[in-house]
Amino acid sequence: MKRFLCLIALVTEAVAAEKWTAYRSAPFTVFTNAGEKEAREAVVALAQLRHALSEKFGKDLTPLWPVAVVQRKNHAEVGSIRLAGDSYLLELPAGPVPAGAMEALTLLLVKENTTTMDAGVERGVARVFSTLEVHGPRVTLGAAPSVKDLEWARMHLLLTDTRFSGSARVLLSNFGKGVDGDAAWRNTVGMLQRDFDKEAGAYLAKGDFPTIALSGKPMDPRRIRGEELEPEEGKLLLADIAGTSAPRGARALAALDTKESLEKAWRMNPRWSQPHELLARHEERLSDKAQRYRKAAEVAPREVRLWRLAAEAFEAAELPAEAARMWFGAERAAASAGERAALKEIRLAADRKRVEAEEEERRKVQEAEARELQKLKDEAKTRIREAEAKANAGAGPSTGKVVDWWDGPKPDASLQGKLLRVDCLAGNQMRLAIGADLKTATLLKVKDAGKIVVTGNGTVDLGCGLQKSPRMVSVEYLKATGEISTVNFAGDR
Repeated sequence: MKRFLCLIALVTEAVAAEKWTAYRSAPFTVFTNAGEKEAREAVVALAQLRHALSEKFGKDLTPLWPVAVVQRKNHAEVGSIRLAGDSYLLELPAGPVPAGAMEALTLLLVKENTTTMDAGVERGVARVFSTLEVHGPRVTLGAAPSVKDLEWARMHLLLTDTRFSGSARVLLSNFGKGVDGDAAWRNTVGMLQRDFDKEAGAYLAKGDFPTIALSGKPMDPRRIRGEELEPEEGKLLLADIAGTSAPRGARALAALDTKESLEKAWRMNPRWSQPHELLARHEERLSDKAQRYRKAAEVAPREVRLWRLAAEAFEAAELPAEAARMWFGAERAAASAGERAALKEIRLAADRKRVEAEEEERRKVQEAEARELQKLKDEAKTRIREAEAKANAGAGPSTGKVVDWWDGPKPDASLQGKLLRVDCLAGNQMRLAIGADLKTATLLKVKDAGKIVVTGNGTVDLGCGLQKSPRMVSVEYLKATGEISTVNFAGDR
């Protein structure tokens, strides 16, 4: 056993001692210990794939993590894309990038840069781009794969037929933004998908599949220079390949799960949702927690789970309008019609709850305003009655010296007419409309209802609003300001 372990160690050291060279075109790096020419051509092919896809979707399609492609000597298998260290890792045999790898990378780029769309459309696009032919800056799309089906034929017809290829960019861009499928097809191609599929079926049966030239990036494989890895870098690469490496970079920071480390992690990779999700659990305020979940969902728009967490957090924070938006995001992210229908019901219920909450808030405001107005009216009535009682008390016989208690400005004008309306204003103020009718009435003000003299039959009440039975009054006031000092209900003396 000991001899066996020693042999394994010697083999590992021998492999680590091999020369590894890196060829880069962000976000791709091809590591090779085999042919350098094949590695250069592979990195150009990957860069042209991303360029062509980005052009067709109308946006820059970038993977969430850098992609490390490993071409090894005597390695014939095509691996699956997996996370290792701080990047995606894909193992390939030396030579041209296989169609299966091109298809997998296409799906990765589409899914990480668009909202949920029809899975058949995604698979069709990936199959069409899996056979992309790249010779430096010359790129050709449309070579037929070994197995052809309706999903492939639909996208091949759309992308290569001149009747539809001009609309392909807008259609795929709409799909990437979450536009409804039927609306997207009708508004760009001029027919529904089921009608387009009939043409695609006939196209598939015919068996004549042309190719088209695309505008590639100006890249020459011969000008891409390799960087030989240092021994320690080679060991890290081998650990990634073996699956024994620990997370590095942003992933290592997120694993610490502290608020400080998570803040650093998302700044290192702003498109990664996990730090935001973990940060939500560190927030104490409900609104801050909801905002963290919202950010997580926005950078991972296909994650229904994150949209639901955001919606529920906004509901807990009593922010129903924001919750309704998050439910709509969850509905768009759903992968099946059944899930979308269920989430739509939740969204509509949230909308109803929001409307009810807004109506309740309006009702409370209206009630508060009504109470405040009534309070002003009641205060005005109280002060009027107090003034009336004071005036009536001073009208009786007195043995003492009569003192004029009015200490305001002395009136220099008077007016007689019907009291048509009394407006009760804030701060115990009033406005009286006096005249034959409202159109020609004179408007005079009462600065403080508690400081005017009101005389009459002892039951006089300046009630707010239109007077149902206007009575004759005579008032004394200041010409300069229109401020009333005395009000006498005529005919009541």
